[in-house]
Amino acid sequence: MSHRKPKQKNPKKPGPSRPAPNRCRALVRVDGTRIRHKIRKDYEKARRDLEQARQQLDQYQQKDLPEFSLWLNSHFGALLTELRETSQKLAVEDALVMEVQTEVMFNGGSEARAYQRVMERHAIRETPPPPGPNGNQQDQYESEDEDAPFAGGPEFADEDEDDPMMEDFLNSIFGEPPPGGFRDDDDRRGGPRHAAEALSPSARLKDLYRRVVRSLHPDRQTEMTTQKTEWWHQAQAAYEAGDADQLEIILTLCDIGESGTTANTSVSVLQRITATLKGSVREIKRQLNHHRRDAAWDFSRRTDREALAERVRREMTTDLAQMRQHLRTVQELISRWKATPVRVKPVRGRKPPPPNMEFGF
Repeated sequence: MSHRKPKQKNPKKPGPSRPAPNRCRALVRVDGTRIRHKIRKDYEKARRDLEQARQQLDQYQQKDLPEFSLWLNSHFGALLTELRETSQKLAVEDALVMEVQTEVMFNGGSEARAYQRVMERHAIRETPPPPGPNGNQQDQYESEDEDAPFAGGPEFADEDEDDPMMEDFLNSIFGEPPPGGFRDDDDRRGGPRHAAEALSPSARLKDLYRRVVRSLHPDRQTEMTTQKTEWWHQAQAAYEAGDADQLEIILTLCDIGESGTTANTSVSVLQRITATLKGSVREIKRQLNHHRRDAAWDFSRRTDREALAERVRREMTTDLAQMRQHLRTVQELISRWKATPVRVKPVRGRKPPPPNMEFGF
């Protein structure tokens, strides 16, 4: 009798060895020099694109457009005057037609009857007011002095950052500065801004706007450039919208403009600034694409002004003929309304109640 050995199951093949889990939680320092260099290059490119787009827009607005206006008035003065007068007449007649059609829509009746009601209202509006107690049609008020200083706020001193008038002006808007607020010296020189994060959102908004006012207020500028003016209006809009991040971006741009370097600017803020600059570039390029279709575009460099004069004359003559035709059509329509007799239906009221027989009165 043979003894068979039981079959042994094939042992599982050993799988790939897994590394032991790393239970070390030590911090690893990451060198962000390359990342910061890339972000800084992106920022510098966006700034160059913005400066180039601004130069083209300034060339059009400050040189091309004024020269084109002078040239246009000197060559087509009479034609421009006729175009302007015809346009004004057409605007008045179109407004009257629109008012009559609105009257028909809401109150019914024929257009002639609606025209009559509209003209009656116009006559009432043009009636002079009754004389006052002194015999004048209206009380006379003394005009304000044009040379008086601006009443919206005080005028500030030249360069004193601790000007008490500026502090009073800011405190009148925001109240007293919150405890733990920024120090101007630290902020304007790129110092730590962790104190802002400890403030409440409303206090942080007021604190950021307070420092933007100190940096960009027109009364404290020796030269209010176009860039500073744009930042100033953006700061007003950001404060009204409660956008503290936008105020921080504007304040950082002011710091970069004063120091001339981005060494003290955080990477996250620099990325937001770059995105803002790219948005401004897109907006200016949209305006430039619109202005390129204008006859005044690049006018200061044009040499074919005779051909341009012929083209402009032809376009203006065509526009004037179309406006005249439209004006005649509208005036004929109003004349028909005026000449159409309107029959006013008598208003039928209810019969008066019978007298009370119980009382004699």
